[in-house]
Amino acid sequence: MTTLPWGHERPDCAGDHALALFLDDMERVVEHYANLDGVQLETRLFQAQAAANKLLQAYAKNARRTTAFNGQFIEIRSFVNDAGRTQFVPIFSSGLKQALIRLLDRSTQVTRH
Repeated sequence: MTTLPWGHERPDCAGDHALALFLDDMERVVEHYANLDGVQLETRLFQAQAAANKLLQAYAKNARRTTAFNGQFIEIRSFVNDAGRTQFVPIFSSGLKQALIRLLDRSTQVTRH
C-alpha cells in the first residue's frame, strides 16, 4: 500500500494551492484520530492537536509564495454526531480562516468571456 505524501512535502506546495493541500492534510489528521479504536477520547484529542500543530508548523516552514500559515493556530475539538460517532473538527485562527475564505471565494468566482 502506498502512503500519499503530505502536501507540505510536495513541490507544488505554493500560494493558494498550499492552502488547498493543507485542507486535505487536515482532513487526514482529524479523521485518523477520530477513528482510532481502543484509545480514550482525551488521548486521541491530545494526539490530534499535537499532529495539527506539527502540520501547521510544517506548512509555515515549507509552503512557498504564501504567509497564510505564519503565526496562526488550530484548535481541535470533538463532538458526537447524530449517528453517535465521534468526530474531530479543526477550529482555525482568524488569520488562517480569512486566508481559507479568500481561497473559497476565488474558487467560486465564474470567469466570464
